[in-house]
Amino acid sequence: MSQMRLLVAHLTLLCGLMLCGLTAAAQGTIRGKVVDGTTGEVLLGATIRLVDAAGTIKGGAYTDLEGAYTIKAAAGSYSLIISYISYLNDTISGVAVENGGVVYNETLLLEETRANEEMAVEITATRSEASTVTLYNRKRNAINAIDGVSFDLVQRTGDNNVAGAVQRIVGVTVTEGKYVYVRGLGDRYSKTTLNGAEIPSLDPNQNAVQMDIFPSNLIDNVIVYKNFTPDLPGSFTGGLVDVRTKDYPDRLTLNFSASLSYNPQSNLRDDFLTSPEKGKTDWLGIDDGTRALPDVARELTGKVPSPGDNRDSARNYTIDRFTKSFRTGLAPVDGNSGIDQNYQFSIGNQYTLFGNAFGFVASLSYRSEFTAYNDGFVGRYYNASDAASGQIDPNLTPRLTLASRMGQQDVLWGGLIKISYKLKNHKFSFNYMRNQSGTNTARYMEGLFVAEGADRVLETRVINFVERSLNAYQFQAGHTFGKLKADWIASYATSSQDEPDLRYFSNDYSEILDDEGNIIGRDYSIRLGAYPNPAHFYRTLGENFLDAKLNFELPFKQWNGFDSKLKFGGAYNRRTRDFTEAQYPLYTREAATPYRGDIEAFLAQENLGVVRVDTLGVPRYRLGNIYQEFFSDRNQYTGEQDIWAAYLMTELPLMARLRLITGVRFETTSATIVSQDPTVQPGTLDEADILPVANLIYAIKENMNLRAGYARTLARPSFREFSPFESFDFAGDFVLIGDPNLQRTLIDNADLRWEWFFTPKELISVSVFYKYFANPIEKVYDPLVVNPQFRYRNISAANTYGLELEFKKNFAFVADALENLEVGGNLSLVRSLINIDPVEYAQIVAIDPERPNQRPMFGQSPFAANAEIAYLDKEKTGLQVSLNYNVFGPRISVVGGVSPDVYEQPRGLLNLSVGKSIGDNVSIRLRANNLLNPEYKQTYEYKGVEYLFQNFRLGRSYSVGVTVKL
Repeated sequence: MSQMRLLVAHLTLLCGLMLCGLTAAAQGTIRGKVVDGTTGEVLLGATIRLVDAAGTIKGGAYTDLEGAYTIKAAAGSYSLIISYISYLNDTISGVAVENGGVVYNETLLLEETRANEEMAVEITATRSEASTVTLYNRKRNAINAIDGVSFDLVQRTGDNNVAGAVQRIVGVTVTEGKYVYVRGLGDRYSKTTLNGAEIPSLDPNQNAVQMDIFPSNLIDNVIVYKNFTPDLPGSFTGGLVDVRTKDYPDRLTLNFSASLSYNPQSNLRDDFLTSPEKGKTDWLGIDDGTRALPDVARELTGKVPSPGDNRDSARNYTIDRFTKSFRTGLAPVDGNSGIDQNYQFSIGNQYTLFGNAFGFVASLSYRSEFTAYNDGFVGRYYNASDAASGQIDPNLTPRLTLASRMGQQDVLWGGLIKISYKLKNHKFSFNYMRNQSGTNTARYMEGLFVAEGADRVLETRVINFVERSLNAYQFQAGHTFGKLKADWIASYATSSQDEPDLRYFSNDYSEILDDEGNIIGRDYSIRLGAYPNPAHFYRTLGENFLDAKLNFELPFKQWNGFDSKLKFGGAYNRRTRDFTEAQYPLYTREAATPYRGDIEAFLAQENLGVVRVDTLGVPRYRLGNIYQEFFSDRNQYTGEQDIWAAYLMTELPLMARLRLITGVRFETTSATIVSQDPTVQPGTLDEADILPVANLIYAIKENMNLRAGYARTLARPSFREFSPFESFDFAGDFVLIGDPNLQRTLIDNADLRWEWFFTPKELISVSVFYKYFANPIEKVYDPLVVNPQFRYRNISAANTYGLELEFKKNFAFVADALENLEVGGNLSLVRSLINIDPVEYAQIVAIDPERPNQRPMFGQSPFAANAEIAYLDKEKTGLQVSLNYNVFGPRISVVGGVSPDVYEQPRGLLNLSVGKSIGDNVSIRLRANNLLNPEYKQTYEYKGVEYLFQNFRLGRSYSVGVTVKL
């Protein structure tokens, strides 16, 4: 219920902001922003004079630390004169002010020493596109090599969340629909920040933030930093993904959009595989207690006796009460699926409060989607070669081959409230974001598997509900004290992932034949050890994250008089995690009626717990099916991590066109992870690292750069990796164990990029990079155990190198009539190699002599490509058309050990989006997604033969949406 109260509070505050936002002003308002036309930097203290038709000054203002200004004026027509010392004045004529209306202008000023007639004409012609020019200048003049996507691109391509949007950035791929890999490097080597502040992960087995939790309407843009500078966290190597939420607008804005989507394979079906029990708040992604651990089981935690003396009444009736408290629905059922829905609402405005700017933005979004397939396949194979005899099997031997059905419903909603207040030299902001998601999955598989030397049919069922939430509270401020600039952010975030009542039920059978070979029945069994017992599984993860940063920037003149900057500051972040899990497997005792193919009968109350009492002589209690508690202290852990950082850097022009960005960051790490099992060694990490940086940027021309740089970064082991926690990976069928002795990885990075921004809307860039990893962390097969088992280990070294290409071009060079037609794309080629652990490799070559001693890093794609052709004519016809394509190369999804590695194979995603404005306030959009309907396929390869690990198709979807803007 606390979740519901929080949602009600969000809606109440949003309604209050709406009432404020709809209050009309008696006068008109002129707002604007003044930036340097060459560098794109905002100009603080620029003078704006408001002049009427007679030339009389009617008002004025100065720009604040964000280059913004506000002027109140009576209705009429005016001119604006913008001036700044050592810059050319600019005049904007014909500024029409209406009562209650807001007029916005963005002005680019040029320094007198750089201005010429050609440049002045260009700026005047592009003033209406000043925001585009500013973004162009940001990338061109950034001290980092950055790439990104804006909200406009997200809108026209139809991406519902950030995960879909970021995969369009050069060098970025997304795994499992949520985890971002930059430059082919896994989650350990990427970092995600929200408005510059770090946030926790929602997955106990991943270091990366799940990007699908961010609805697209909450973001303004996403920037990926490809190279390190000392003012950024030192723990990213592939890239740092910064998600920027919306800021308050310059005038009242109110947007509402709704869309419906239909996939014939998963929507409006009556054979949609789903769970037999659902809660009343599943539509909010929140379990209402339907799946909670039963009160009796909670009461008896740690006190459940094992079967023993059958004369002990208290013991046996405790087991009986405990067993009968669990829900009996362990099999998915066919149900009805609805249609996909997506709703987004936002409101924002700006006021003058005590003579200064006060603004807010609030947003809500809700999405519900269904996914299903009925023709999937799951295969598991092993290498049957005998190392002792030297016999090498030329084929992999199947252990199981299963047909697979799956149904899944995903719910995601999010809310954002941001409030800002600006003084002339100071700005303060508070930002709160809440995201909530729930995923309800049901799966059924059936097929052949090998058991005790005979082929039998395996049936296995999974029912799962995963609830995820993120709350982020952020306080930010920016200040200017003369020439000194300062900014800080204090962020506190909490995240949780709850898996209540994950349920498994597996069994096998063989056909019973009569003398003539006709099937007359089935011989069912549940084989302990051949596959997991029927079970209920509960797991919770909670993380708290505190992140604080303070930065100072002081301009100074270089020896030749060039503008330079000195930047310094510090940071502190603290992360804590609590993780618990409990399993409740089902065991069949002597008095149980055996499983005969009917799960409902098998789990009937009369077949659970104490099923009878023999009363001859001393009463003896006979047990049927019983649940037992498997609560391993080893698998319950808490973790703490504290990082302190300080940095010093400078941006120093060495000559007119050559800039040096250099400095150093110092970070200390203190991390501890402790299991509840006192006999287990705690995981500890205590390091201090110096991370140097040297980047050079050479401006070949005003719109062309050559960048080169070196930096050292690091990658720390995640809590999961250096905890002693043992978990069974159901995807790979192996046990995974952490290592408390893991050390952090140090990485040397070298980058080179050439970029040419030949118009404000067009660019081409080429990047190459190289990275050397000392002590990288990888999954290593343990050859000393009988069953497949993997551990996290530091290996000696690894390296990766790659090439990135990006371009964007419109067709105005062909004909002016084609200026709205543009094409863009990017391609990344990456190669990484790690040396397989020598002990593991000796076991591998004993049965697979042709296997090389190196392999790609986990999750690394050798290539990723994006392409888009778009027609964009907002001004005249209001038409926007986008056809975009995304594909990645084969990447390791499961490390195989002595068996071949499992690769996720390429699949091309082709989407079409068509939008049309109707008047000034309404637009409609039609989308067709996944047009190629590619096969999602994971495979082994052994001696040139491909074996299926898993495959399915998700089907095509078609949507229609409408947006209303006021």
